[in-house]
Amino acid sequence: MDPQKPAVEQILKMMEQNLGEDPKPMRLMAELMPERIPRQAQERKFVFDLPRVPAKYKHLIMIATALAAGCHLCTETFINLAYKDGVTKEEIAEAIVAARFALASTTFAAAVEGMEYLVNAPSA
Repeated sequence: MDPQKPAVEQILKMMEQNLGEDPKPMRLMAELMPERIPRQAQERKFVFDLPRVPAKYKHLIMIATALAAGCHLCTETFINLAYKDGVTKEEIAEAIVAARFALASTTFAAAVEGMEYLVNAPSA
């Protein structure tokens, strides 16, 4: 093992410290595919090291994405991390409302074909 790279258990401990709780999905993945854990940590660092989008916006995007995906655990985790990193309760609440609007708006787009059928259908 490369002494410069932290071991899976060390990475899981760092995740737990950042979250303030056990990173259960990552701990389970470590049992199934331990080589994935360093990659997960690298990808998070890569995203937050990208220079153009401020960290606050990245946190809000991650919250909205987790909401859109319907992942309760991810949403809770991303809210927790964002708040700990200085994103305000009000900013997080606005991101939740914006995500709700975006998801609700997709209903119209998903129904386009059906609505076109109804608009062009002969009257009953």
